[in-house]
Formats: sequence, structure tokens, C-alpha cells
Amino acid sequence: MNTFRPANRRARQRRPRNTLAPVATGAPTGAPTSIGGAPTAGPVRLGNQPAIPAGIKAPAQPAPNRPAAPAGAGLMAPRLRRNVGIVLRNREGKVLAGLRAHASGDKAWQLPQGGIEGREKTATAAYRELREETGIDPRAVKLVRELDNWIDYLLPTEMGSGRKFAGQTQKWFLFDYLENGLPDLKKAVDKEFEQLAWVEMGWLVQHVIAFRQPVYKQVQKLFRLK
Repeated sequence: MNTFRPANRRARQRRPRNTLAPVATGAPTGAPTSIGGAPTAGPVRLGNQPAIPAGIKAPAQPAPNRPAAPAGAGLMAPRLRRNVGIVLRNREGKVLAGLRAHASGDKAWQLPQGGIEGREKTATAAYRELREETGIDPRAVKLVRELDNWIDYLLPTEMGSGRKFAGQTQKWFLFDYLENGLPDLKKAVDKEFEQLAWVEMGWLVQHVIAFRQPVYKQVQKLFRLK
């Protein structure tokens, strides 16, 4: 009895020696099969272009619908101090201007203003600064309007060197003065001004330091001052 049995050999299918593999089904035309430009495991076809041999890094493709970075992105914004600005208007429509005590020249006039302390509300800061800089009691004024938006300005380079803040971001208020004459500057807590005067806003714009002029022009327009 012959127990020998021939081995059951499965026919081996020889793969053709084709070094070019087709693009995977469903892959969009022109997109590499690797992600992020990593080396590919096999050849990659980009549309009708020649295939990229295995092991070669596929060129990175731009991400679709990615918005361009805005100009100046990644740059640190200047640090601004939160501040209130005050326009006090008398019955004749003129505004109260102060001559700075520590400045000189005809550009030393300005409107009352001051920093906001901690979590202080902007209106509270406005009443406080008005009293501290001009000596005016809050009962002698009436709030007319608060601007919705903040207005920023930067200090000139020669003035900003070594300072904690590069400029100010200001919330502006318009008050009506309910009394007559000039406020008594002797009642002021801060010696910010050496003189007060009622002036037209147009005159003040021309007699304020240059870096504040754009702000004052905006305030004049928004509050509709002469």
C-alpha cells in the first residue's frame, strides 16, 4: 500500500514588477497619500504628474480654506493705560481747559483726564478725576453723554521710553456745568493745572500737544462741539 501523497501546493500568484502603485480609491485628485509631508510608504501620484518613488518625502500641500494670517499677527500689542477723559461744557457752549502745571508753551492746554483705579466704573472715575483736578463738586455738573467706544493714543517714542504704558485707551464723558464763572482751582486735590479757562473746542484742538490732537478732533466731532 502506497501511503505517499503528493504535497498540495497552492499556486503562487506573482505580482507584476510594477513600481508604480495606483492612487487609493476615493483619494482626491492631486492630494498625496501621506499627511503633513511625511515620507510615503509607496509611490504617490499627484494628478497627471509622474509618481513619486517610495521613501521620498511628498511635497506639502496647502490646507484648503485656511484664511491668511492678518498683518502684524503674532506681534505684541502696545500696553495701554485705561483712562477717562472729561469735557465740561458751560452755558455758552465753551469747554473747560486746564494749563498744565509742569509744561510750558502754548501747547500745554488740555482737558481733564485721569486713570481708572482697579475695578472702578468709568463714570465713577470721571466724577472723581473732575473733582481731583478742578475742585468741582459732582453736584455742580450733569452727565450728558458717555461715548460708547474707547479712543486710543500712543505716546511719542521719546516720551514712552522707560514708562509702564505705551499710551492710553480712553472713555470720554460730556458734562454740563450748572454753575456760573470758573471753578475754584484751589479746591483741587491734584495740582495738575495752574490755570483754568473756558475756551472753544476748536481753539483747544490747536493748543494741545500734537499726539493728543487726533483724539481731541474725534471728541469734538462726536460731541458736536464748536
